[in-house]
Amino acid sequence: MRPLYDFVIHLDKRYNNELKHGGLSLVRDHRWDDFEDRISYGTIKATPAKYDTPAAIGDTLVFHHHVNQQPDKYGMGDDHYMVTFDPETRSCQAIAVIKPSGEIITLANWVLLDAPPAEKKEECSDSGLFLGYAEKDTTNTEGVVRAKNMFITDVNIGDTVGFRNNADYRVRLPEPHGEVFRMHIDDIYYVVE
Repeated sequence: MRPLYDFVIHLDKRYNNELKHGGLSLVRDHRWDDFEDRISYGTIKATPAKYDTPAAIGDTLVFHHHVNQQPDKYGMGDDHYMVTFDPETRSCQAIAVIKPSGEIITLANWVLLDAPPAEKKEECSDSGLFLGYAEKDTTNTEGVVRAKNMFITDVNIGDTVGFRNNADYRVRLPEPHGEVFRMHIDDIYYVVE
């Protein structure tokens, strides 16, 4: 089977919420913080027939979090999911391809920037009960481009770019790639020369 417009990916599990210590295993309820535990990448099993992309079967596809959060809509059974690819619209959910060599290529109008480490602050009740972590309120408006894009030639790896306020959505890539900010190319205002 080869879909016309979508990728098909295999995703072993939707959340990385299992803590292991010795022979014990504890599964944390992902509803506590599904952004922290969400897995937004999987192994490509089929590529869209209508579009020529740099992706191949066996590559890793980074996708929009809606695929993970809405298994009834995108799930196909047997841990397989459809990931929309439409390079003409903002609704494209296929963000990037990671080749076996480690090369990252962003798809459609997506851009990945290096993300500085998130600063977390403990939140406690008046009695001192730990309530969780809150990310420190920081505003990022510049970043360094991490990956080349399949279409965009005027923004390159290593360029420092300025972007729209709140466009810096943090995504965790598979190891060893760490975290990045993902955004659309029209969220970028300028390239620093």
